[in-house]
Amino acid sequence: PFSGRLIDRIGSRVILTLGSLLVVCACLGLATVGSLIGFYVAFTIARSAEQGLVQVGAAPVVAKWFFKYRGRAMSLIFFASSAGMIITAPLVQLIISNFGWRLAWVMLAGNMFLIGVVPCALLIRRQPEDLGLMLDGAGEDYTGVESDTISTDTIWSMHDAVGTYSFWAVLGSLFIAAICTSGVGLHLIPYLVQQNISSGAAVSVISVMAFSGAIAAIVLGWVSEKISPRIMLGAVYLLSAISLVVLLNTTTLPLAYTFAILNGIVGTGVNTLAPILWARFYGRGIMGSIYGISRSTQVVGFAIGPLASGLVYDSFGSYENALIWFAVLSLVSVGFIASARRPRIRNLV
Repeated sequence: PFSGRLIDRIGSRVILTLGSLLVVCACLGLATVGSLIGFYVAFTIARSAEQGLVQVGAAPVVAKWFFKYRGRAMSLIFFASSAGMIITAPLVQLIISNFGWRLAWVMLAGNMFLIGVVPCALLIRRQPEDLGLMLDGAGEDYTGVESDTISTDTIWSMHDAVGTYSFWAVLGSLFIAAICTSGVGLHLIPYLVQQNISSGAAVSVISVMAFSGAIAAIVLGWVSEKISPRIMLGAVYLLSAISLVVLLNTTTLPLAYTFAILNGIVGTGVNTLAPILWARFYGRGIMGSIYGISRSTQVVGFAIGPLASGLVYDSFGSYENALIWFAVLSLVSVGFIASARRPRIRNLV
């Protein structure tokens, strides 16, 4: 939340550059680590910088630069994230197999410096108005959206936002969704093996999930410019419940791939649509602050989900009860998002 408020004041440039630089340093530290404590320290720095700075900084800068084309611009951010996972994972494995894990960390550090630190430091700016530009890169005759819509896009205060029911309804739905997605994701391979699917085939399910997510990011982002992102997010939550029902009945590889396709859409769909919805509800002016709170809440959910799954497995010797509850909770998220309406500003002066 602190980095989010800072983004609204000074922009994402410093946050993204600092976060990327910390990841670079952490990767170099992991490449030279010689103790378990050293590993914990370096890995904690890497994850904290990635979640607290890089993840929080990326979406708000897109929301502040785009209005009419916000959906497709946001989709490219999360497509790049999924595509990076698809490309980097086998590359890292190749380097580890041939040169060792230390060189793999060095490669990741160099990659982050060239693709993360340098572009962010040189290219990122807070918002188009700071450079005398207009939203969506348009000229003075811009007719993409009504002028009064753009003006009200920036006048929300954080105090007013947190006083609305919709803020807490959306935040609650994202928290629950984070619990469900992480609770399944971390335990997916053991569960599939338990369902008589080989470990090698189970790993391929993760790849299918990543490909599905990458495609979904592009499609959902573009469609969100035509259909309400609130309705789309509700559909994604419903799809989450359906995917968990599929997973509960998965005993063959085709069913596992079906789940992977559905769950890939869910994971990337939530990430893509959430910042679009926040910007639609509360505008660009406090996007950093709201998204910082949103990501922090989701991270808490990410921590709770795997723990809950592990406790259920230890108690019952099976993940079945956990998956049932995650499916039910996904439906609760549908209810939350269905009850959230675009709030109105009480005082415009």
